[in-house]
Amino acid sequence: MSLDNLFDPKLYREVRKPLSAASTLPGWCYTDPAFFAREVDKIFRGCWHFVGREDEIPECGDYLTFDGIPGSVIVMRSQSGEINAFQNACRHRGTRLLSGSGSCRQVVCPYHSWVYACDGALLRAPGMDCAIDFDVKNYSLSPVTLSSWAGFLFVRFSDDGPSLQEWLGNMPSFFKDYEPADLKCVRRVSFDVGANWKFLMENALETYHTGTVHRETLGRQQSEPVATEGHWSCLRVFVAGKQTLSVLSEQEGALPVNPYIPRERTTSTYFTNIYPCTQFVFAPDSMWWLAVRPQSVNQSRLEVGSCFTEDVISRDDFEEKVQAYFERWDTATPEDNAICEAQQSGSHTASFAQGRFGQEEVLVHALANWMLDQILKGEPQVPQE
Repeated sequence: MSLDNLFDPKLYREVRKPLSAASTLPGWCYTDPAFFAREVDKIFRGCWHFVGREDEIPECGDYLTFDGIPGSVIVMRSQSGEINAFQNACRHRGTRLLSGSGSCRQVVCPYHSWVYACDGALLRAPGMDCAIDFDVKNYSLSPVTLSSWAGFLFVRFSDDGPSLQEWLGNMPSFFKDYEPADLKCVRRVSFDVGANWKFLMENALETYHTGTVHRETLGRQQSEPVATEGHWSCLRVFVAGKQTLSVLSEQEGALPVNPYIPRERTTSTYFTNIYPCTQFVFAPDSMWWLAVRPQSVNQSRLEVGSCFTEDVISRDDFEEKVQAYFERWDTATPEDNAICEAQQSGSHTASFAQGRFGQEEVLVHALANWMLDQILKGEPQVPQE
């Protein structure tokens, strides 16, 4: 695609209109490498990235790795019990140190065997005895900003910008009755998806598609947007006459509803987006997340995590009944991934095309405009007609 200025606000004037009059993002927003590079610079370098939960790394040496834009991060529990985040790169020649998740007594570089403690301090650097003014104290792993809410861990690559609490706004208070700090992650599943990160998030923020894409599985769902404060959005989703959306069939035996949530919420499931691309889903009987990790303009990694409270996990029938929840996620997620890949293909074909938003795409419209707010910051703005 050839445009004189890909970031001329005039190109996005139709997206900026109110929902009923607005057009969708042009196809190039999902396919153009220069557009993606601007997103990396203006959004992903400064936003908060969800990594996982504290309960996933309960002991000293336990770690998670985050692999996304703009880099790889180790999140590890230290000898003192503190959780820290570091760049996943040796201070010698930049070699990647760890992958996935696990536990180790020390971090040893696979290239030249530099050894780091679980708090990131360099302990040994073999072969460096002759280096002038070399002191291991000056070569600890490079720290990355880490913050948490209710056991959910987030990292940020910039030292500047809103704190995690400011970013989340009223989200913690909205979900305080769900006792999120008591949740424990029982499973993670990853998918490689040939689609731009926005397609995955847009799909997760509307029920317009459920009667088509999930016709034989989830079925048609209803929804309404919830007012929010901060860098997040929220959709209340429900099905008339159905108690839970967390399983394909309630006849399979759902787990108990959280006893602390208000009665009026017991038939509602809240699908959120912590901007730009982390979805926390709070259901009456479970919680799950969809964490989208952009890899390139047309490739993403999707991680799905499943959480329950400790009292539910300790039930004698938990292992049996949780299989119905896994079946729901393992069935619906590939259906969503396939339709997102179809969108990616279509956007390459019609890169200048723009559609129109439907009434159920309130949060898709909101995400498009939030994204444009970030990447067009500093560009001369065009008044609305």
